[in-house]
Amino acid sequence: MSNTKKVRWAILGAGNIANQFATDFKAVSNAELIAVAASDIERAKMFAERYDIPNSLTYDELYKSNQIDAVYIATTHNFHFEHSMKCLQKGKAVLCEKPVTINDSDFKKLAAFAYEKQVFLMEAMWTYFLPALNKAKEWISEGRIGNINLIQSDFSFLADYNPLDRLFNPTNGGGALLDVGIYPIAFSLFFMNRKPDEIKVSAVIGDSKVDEFIGMMFKFGDVSALLFSSLRFNSLNKGIITGDKGSIEIPDFFTAVSAQLYNADHQLVESFTDQRMTLGYVYEIQEVTDCVLNGSLESKIVTHSRSNEIQEIMTDIRREINLKFPME
Repeated sequence: MSNTKKVRWAILGAGNIANQFATDFKAVSNAELIAVAASDIERAKMFAERYDIPNSLTYDELYKSNQIDAVYIATTHNFHFEHSMKCLQKGKAVLCEKPVTINDSDFKKLAAFAYEKQVFLMEAMWTYFLPALNKAKEWISEGRIGNINLIQSDFSFLADYNPLDRLFNPTNGGGALLDVGIYPIAFSLFFMNRKPDEIKVSAVIGDSKVDEFIGMMFKFGDVSALLFSSLRFNSLNKGIITGDKGSIEIPDFFTAVSAQLYNADHQLVESFTDQRMTLGYVYEIQEVTDCVLNGSLESKIVTHSRSNEIQEIMTDIRREINLKFPME
């Protein structure tokens, strides 16, 4: 750990999501972003210049550096396990973009190793930190909608079809489920706080042999969750929790800035709006920073147990739809 009591961060990967991370980093306390690494060093240099990051590195240089305390893994799904493991082996705390691994077996290995080496590890499920989702959970705990009956959540967008693109390429762990389907799954577990008792799945497998649509129905006792995601069309991307006394709607739930509370007649009772000035990634970065400074090995919000539950669910779903990646 740095003697300055600041966590020294690096980004591994310089793609789109890394840009959002770097944009929000300026709002994090007790942390400094000192390096970025990419498979193409010129790309790393361009990224570093854009965000005023002092060091541009190769992956190996990042692993070997003793100046780095924590690493954000921002590469494609198929590299998450490898890159996270190499950082953990060098004693570097890891915040890995979701899904943290492509299956539950890999996650179990990663989490076990992190605990063995006493190094922090967290999946970047940033929505769990958003104020709007936490306000919804607060309303529910206060009994504002009564007993939960139904959870609905969708996350879809229209992607340009390219079999070589990471979204459609099975070698990269492509498909709707791992890229965006993980969000509705995580949303349902956020409010139910456990795995479902029963899962039913419907999927459309495209020409490149990955799921382009995934529809899921979960049963948590008497509570149902209706979830879907797709790469081939746009949807409302809304989260809804319905109870016997009212409901909560969260527009664009995965990046939520607001939540609305309705009574049983669907009359608006209360509205919450997040006043943040950032994209929203700042909360997860601050969480990891604080955990590292406090010597914690995992977050109390995105726990290893929760990431493992999500991985087990997605592995079971892929088994059900007969989707296996080449690296498995």
